[in-house]
Amino acid sequence: MSNKAYLVTARKYRPLLFKDVVAQEHVTETLKNAIRLDRLAHAYMFTGPRGVGKTTAARIVAKAINCTTPIEDRDDRAEPCRTCVSCQSFEEGRNMNIIEIDAASNNKVEDVRDLRETVRIPPQANRMKVYIIDEVHMLSNAAFNALLKTLEEPPPHAMFIFATTEPHKVLPTIQSRCQRFDFRRIATSESVERLREICDTEDISVDDESLMLIARKGDGALRDALSVFDQAVSLCGNDIKYPELIRALGVVDTDLYFNVTQAVTDGESAEMILIVDRVVRTGYDLQEFVDGLAEHLRNLLVASTVKDPTLIEATEADRKRIVDHGKTFSESTLLSLITIMGDVSESLRLSRQPRLKLEMALLRMATLPSSVDIKSALDKLSKLEKMAASGEIKIVSEVRQVSSPTSEQAAVRPTPKITPAPAAAVSPPAPAPQAAPVPAPAPVPQAAPAPAPSATPPKPAPAPAAAPEENDPEENDTAPLDTAETTISDSSDVPVHSAPVPQPSPSTPPPSPDPGISLFMEPPAIKKPRSRNEPTNQTSTAEEVLVLDKDEDPLSEPDALSLVKPAWDAIVHEVMASEKQLGSFLKHATVHDFGERTVLLSVPDDFHAKALRSERARLIRQLTEATDLGIDRIAFKIEAPSVDPSDLSDTESSAREQLEDLCEKNPAVRALVERFGGEIVW
Repeated sequence: MSNKAYLVTARKYRPLLFKDVVAQEHVTETLKNAIRLDRLAHAYMFTGPRGVGKTTAARIVAKAINCTTPIEDRDDRAEPCRTCVSCQSFEEGRNMNIIEIDAASNNKVEDVRDLRETVRIPPQANRMKVYIIDEVHMLSNAAFNALLKTLEEPPPHAMFIFATTEPHKVLPTIQSRCQRFDFRRIATSESVERLREICDTEDISVDDESLMLIARKGDGALRDALSVFDQAVSLCGNDIKYPELIRALGVVDTDLYFNVTQAVTDGESAEMILIVDRVVRTGYDLQEFVDGLAEHLRNLLVASTVKDPTLIEATEADRKRIVDHGKTFSESTLLSLITIMGDVSESLRLSRQPRLKLEMALLRMATLPSSVDIKSALDKLSKLEKMAASGEIKIVSEVRQVSSPTSEQAAVRPTPKITPAPAAAVSPPAPAPQAAPVPAPAPVPQAAPAPAPSATPPKPAPAPAAAPEENDPEENDTAPLDTAETTISDSSDVPVHSAPVPQPSPSTPPPSPDPGISLFMEPPAIKKPRSRNEPTNQTSTAEEVLVLDKDEDPLSEPDALSLVKPAWDAIVHEVMASEKQLGSFLKHATVHDFGERTVLLSVPDDFHAKALRSERARLIRQLTEATDLGIDRIAFKIEAPSVDPSDLSDTESSAREQLEDLCEKNPAVRALVERFGGEIVW
């Protein structure tokens, strides 16, 4: 064995010049300028995390101040020469004019009084007497107060340099008497570069993954990274390999984090349990695993949102792998996963069953449903509203058709006398004298006896124009009633007489778009009308739209309507008390009309109509019991509030503000949030 004492790497390669200090150029350049201009303060305070060079910089400042080499002959006109007697005596530890004091062990008021006595003595063979007080925040309040006067008016030959990791514990009266320099954490890439230089000097072979792991273990402190480097050299020798290093240091393998996120993508709950079992059996610290997984999710979030992959602290191979893997997740999903990790990280330390906590968190991640990009949907919705307000797009309202009655209804109820309406039927005043005469519609034949039990209703005669196409049977309950056209429900049991309607001329403007359609649903598909000469399909099950006589209003029963409306309000009040979710839909539905044993409800949009459709049987029963009226059916009329184009702002609000406003005003969204415990995260 060599008789020479071994020095750890952190001490052996401790910077001796300003240019050797890593990642603190904002501090070293200022101090060098102060030395060049001879504008040195009598007190400095260096603050920052541990292991970033605070005490090292203080020692270099003290050495540069007392260097006897002229400024003009020094490197960069500020660096200490390291060849004069003063510099050599300091590096050898025998300079009496640079005093280092550990405030953690000399924190009493008596220690400060002794310092006040010695500070009066001028330096010997040097320009300044420099006091470096490390961990100055450990001094007691009495010691700080004893130091105040000396610090405010020190002797001209004295300088104080304080170093601390917790500046908030230093009295404000002390801080106000010092020039403060904040040292920053050292980036992983800068630590890797410094470690590579040391490996080249020491002739040590190491791969990039190992250097990245060592630098990340330092957590922004180069001194800590050098300590881990010494441990790695002791374990692996002069040839450091990543697989051996992670086993020796007990570091969680990066592949394990990718296995977790892959299990989230596949929804594999069983894989999550196996991963936790592997972590426990291998002996990994659960808290370290959670912290590493949270950092991995953060890297995926950066990869999916930022175009610059250099923000990810990883090797080139791992960075490319993270970027490729991050494409499989949306931002909202990653935010939810990071939130889960944040919750379990806080509770894991205090839990008596940390393994169970971790398993439950990973299972929540595996069963997390894929999030919808609400911001993108809201942006598209806002654009549609603006286009509709400016007239760039036309909103087409769907014309409702009356479905044919069942065979039983056809056998019992009398056959209504109907007249097919033209394709573009309107109700204008009497035709002008110059208009061409309209041919009278063909009479409707009487219904023939049904040869089978499933008798079909009588078919009307062909109309001069093509009839509307068949509607979706699932949508026959929701009928927007146009002001120019009136439709009746399929449950009508009163004969209806139709009046002849004049056919519009080619110059007649088309009906105006229905302003009540909701932009929250997709616009109905525009169906191409049949040509005038195209024959009507006689086997189609679609019925013609019935046009009422001008003087008839079979849906109008004022006496019955006066009974239905208060009964409906009572039902809504009763349901609100017991079923808030259903009540929130009923609250926005009002009785519009009653007739032909049908209650017509007015709802704000198609979403409410579809939600209430499943409760029709229950509502019919309750209305029948409350009014003693024969109610067979409930229909819906969409009446959305009109949008004033002047109220639309040109500037788009943020997605979070839109969501909060939607959650506050829309009862359906509010019910979903309350039911499932949701929260707005974007």
